[in-house]
Amino acid sequence: MRQTLLVSVSALALSCTVAASAQAAPPTPMMWTGFYVGANAGYAWGNSNPSLTGDPTVLPYLLNTTFAAPPSLHPHGFIGGGQLGYDWQSGQWVYGVEVDFSGLSAKADATISPFFGFKGPNSVTWSSRYDWLFTSRVRGGMTVAPNWLVYATGGLAVTQVHDSVICTTPGVGCANFAGGWEFSKTSVLPGGTFGGGVETMFAANWSARVEYLYAKFGSTTPGSSAGLPPLFSFNHSLSVARFAINYHFGP
Repeated sequence: MRQTLLVSVSALALSCTVAASAQAAPPTPMMWTGFYVGANAGYAWGNSNPSLTGDPTVLPYLLNTTFAAPPSLHPHGFIGGGQLGYDWQSGQWVYGVEVDFSGLSAKADATISPFFGFKGPNSVTWSSRYDWLFTSRVRGGMTVAPNWLVYATGGLAVTQVHDSVICTTPGVGCANFAGGWEFSKTSVLPGGTFGGGVETMFAANWSARVEYLYAKFGSTTPGSSAGLPPLFSFNHSLSVARFAINYHFGP
């Protein structure tokens, strides 16, 4: 009986010691806090819709003619690049900043023949191409499990686009201008972006995510090599769906 009581007291003392040690131990660092770097790849699609500028200086070139509606352009193609960032975690909440740069092969073109009426044969081709995309964003979200994060993101977006309009004719079919003309411009356009994603920490220091971003940019008015005033402007927007993998360095 005495031995049983001694064993029970010893076990109780050991349990209390272990519990006290666990309470006194420092908390485990949050797994999402720290710097990370990674790579991404995916698909981009958007709009580069052209329209007549409405500039009164172009009216002499549009007199005594009709014209068709400009086409809708929907550039699309591969996107891939890299990103780096830093996250802070407080309980279930995770906040961070991220920058990324990606190459793009999103492009589209369309041709209408004839575009100008009552001027004889003519053919007009519009084209637009996105070359690269840079974003600088904040992001914030909540862990739905210790290794799963759902987040929203938004900030600055910058892209480079190349827009052109080419009219060809054997006579004066290109809005009263014989021999045809070309409007062309390469522009770096700032804009804004927002989106969201889901990320999981699938191994020590490694995470993977899927993400969607929408970016809206300003318009361009390509100039003419023939000295004509700009006839068309292009509006630009871009959507991106991509997969990314990151290496986390920890706090």
